[in-house]
Parts: sequence; structure tokens; C-alpha cells
Amino acid sequence: MLGQTKLKKIAEKVLKLSKADQTEVLLSVSEDALTRFANNHIHQNMAWNNLGISVRVIYGKKIGVASTNAFDKESLKDVVERASTLAKLQSPDPNFQSLPTPLSTPEVDKEVFKATEEEMASSVHTVIKQAQAEGLIASGAYANDVSEFAVANSLGVWAYHAGSSCNLSTIVLGKNSSGFAADVARKSSEVDAQTVGQVAVQKTLESKDPESIEPGEYEVILEPQAVSEMMAFLQWYGPNARIYHENASPLSGQMGKQVFGNNITLIDDPFHEKVFPMPFDFEGQPKRKITFVEKGILKNIAYDSYYAKKYGAKNTGHALPAPNTMGPIPLHFYIAPGDKTRDEMIRSVKRGLLVTRLWYVRVLNPKALNVTGMTRDGTFLIENGKIVKPVMNLRFNQSIPKALNNVVAIENKLTQLASFEGEMISLAPTLHIRKWEFSSGTLF
Repeated sequence: MLGQTKLKKIAEKVLKLSKADQTEVLLSVSEDALTRFANNHIHQNMAWNNLGISVRVIYGKKIGVASTNAFDKESLKDVVERASTLAKLQSPDPNFQSLPTPLSTPEVDKEVFKATEEEMASSVHTVIKQAQAEGLIASGAYANDVSEFAVANSLGVWAYHAGSSCNLSTIVLGKNSSGFAADVARKSSEVDAQTVGQVAVQKTLESKDPESIEPGEYEVILEPQAVSEMMAFLQWYGPNARIYHENASPLSGQMGKQVFGNNITLIDDPFHEKVFPMPFDFEGQPKRKITFVEKGILKNIAYDSYYAKKYGAKNTGHALPAPNTMGPIPLHFYIAPGDKTRDEMIRSVKRGLLVTRLWYVRVLNPKALNVTGMTRDGTFLIENGKIVKPVMNLRFNQSIPKALNNVVAIENKLTQLASFEGEMISLAPTLHIRKWEFSSGTLF
């Protein structure tokens, strides 16, 4: 780790090298470690350090971006020259007005925690032991990331943050069943490997010898991992200023109107006690807690400096790194908890399905936000309030807005989530949804 003082000096060097009208510098430093396991054995231990710098320069309304992973003088000079060359070759962007000016960012804890090799191996061993005891096979990964990130620009912006994460996840396999579990925390002592192994093994045992079931419309209980995988698509395609104003979002033109059921409140909170805090966006602008949907009514959408200026709105601090063609995204997005337990929800279902995870989810229609994918790692039939048997996985074709207009109940707690497949760290409750469309079965 280089620390704030060194990173600020590097940023100042870059700003001095640039002759552009405006310049922005993004700096990142990371120390990463990964322990992978498969077939009940650790098969790979990796550790690497990485540096990154991205430079955005503006000449009038012409913009260029270049990057490198070296901080020496020649590399800094080269990245500025490449960004400048690219900018001069571009057509002017008529909607660009300016990089943002400095604003104070909230103070958050910058302490970082680095896991030892012994801690990571011990957690993995805890999971493997539980799988072996039941004659099952565990695979997965334990990742520890320690990082620094800084933003500077020629208008006086300077923002710095450091953080860390530990993420253990596993898929446990039986003869004809599987189970998934994961845990994520800022430091290794808070990762509950025992529970990760327990949950994954239990799911595998409970879902063995699944029976086929006819596709169709079912009530569903989506567990937090499945909810998170669904909501990730609403993060990207929902309250996004670019997509909203281009009339390509399911929320477009609905400000102040009822878009979801009145039990749905959607919040973006980068300071929630269960998420990893991030006090500013990738332009160094302060983040804050924002309610996007309140009791089903659309209240806000996400803006960065570009789209805020383009549409005469307030910047909400949701910029991604330039060049960003996707638009501003709320990265700490979650459904507010309700008042039911998971067991209470299951008991209220006459006939439906309990879904552990969604898998290989893809967008079919962004405007309607229809998605398709499969269930995975534990799907169960519920009858008269009881889980009666495991069933084979099903493919679904489902509108996320329709699902959020058919939520019967929301769990009274949020689960912190992440996995080695790369989903964003998020919070999610269990959801009871009245209607979910399954289009076909699968072979397992």
C-alpha cells in the first residue's frame, strides 16, 4: 500500500504534465490474495499487487482517456500523451460542460485488514471437512482484497479511500445435487466458515434425488442470493439517468408515480453498517444515502456530473470510471427489510417453490426488464406451508418490475452477499413473490 501522501504526489505530477484544459486522474493500488479449492483440496494459492492509473483529459469538448499500470515518470508522461492524442482525435461532445469541482466527502473508517495464508487455508479446510464428512465434494475460493483508490482533477478535487474485503464461497456437489453458500466481511475473523460449510452441505443433502416438475406460474420464495442476482439488473437498468432519459428504462417517465408494490422501498446507502463504505464516486464527488423508490413510488434516479449537467439535475455521486457508456449506477442498492421471517413466508405458501439461487441470468428486453435464467443449487417444492421435496431446476422468463409488483412479504433482515463469480457486494432479504414464470425444465 502506498498511502494517501504518495498517491497525492503522483496525482499532482500527472496534473502538471497535462497541458489540457481540464484533467482527471484515477489512482488504484491493490494487494490481492486468493485460495482456490476443488475436489476437496486446495489447488492454488495466489497473491499479487497491482497499480492502476487512468487519465482523462479535455480540450474544449474533446475528451480522451488512457491508462497504465506503472507509476514511474516515463509511464506517467506516456499515459498523459496518449490521453491527449486520443482527445484531439475525437469529435466534440456537445453535452459535456465540465469536470466537477471539489466538495467535501464524508469521513469513513479507512482501516484495512489483510488475511494471512493460514487464516484463508483454515477457513477453506473448515468447509472441506464438512463436505468430506458427508461424502460430498467442495469447491470454491477465498479471496482477500486490500485496496486504495484516489481521484484528483485540475479543478481541485482530491479524494482518497482505503478498504478491504474477505470473501469465502463454495459449491458443494453430491451425486445429483448441489448447494451454495458464501460469506463476506471486512476482516477474516468475521468470516463464518463453519456456517458457510454447514449451509452448502445441508442444501446439497436436502436437494438430492430431485424430481421433475411441470413449468408454469408459481409462487416463489427467493432466498437472498437469488434476490441479489435479480436486483443487480435493476441496479443497471433502473434508476440510471442515461437509460431513464433515453426512455430505455422500465422506470422512464414514471417519476412520482407508483412503479412497484407499496411494500417496496429501494435505498442506496454507501454507509450502511453491513456494506463496505465508499464516501465518494469515481469523480471524487460525495455519496449519500438516497431513497430511489419509497413505498413503490419512484422518487429519485442516479446522476453523475455529465448527466446532471445535461439534464439540469443534481449530481447524486454515482459516476463510474471514464469512459463510461453505461451511465450512473447505484452500487449500494437494496430492498428495505420487511416484517416476516423466512419460515413464516414458507408457511404461508399453499403451493410454490423455494429458490436458493438464480444462475446465468441475462436480459431479454431492457425496457420491460424481462430476464431469463435458471434456478440452481437447491430448488424445492412447497405445499401447504411445508418443503416437501427437491425438484429439478427450471428456466424462467420473468419481468423484474412485475415481480416487484407481486411481492407478498419481505424478510425482516438483510443478508450481506458476495461470491467468487464476481457479483457486486450487496444486501438482500428473502422475498415471497406471488407470481414467477417458469418456461421449461432443465436436465439436472
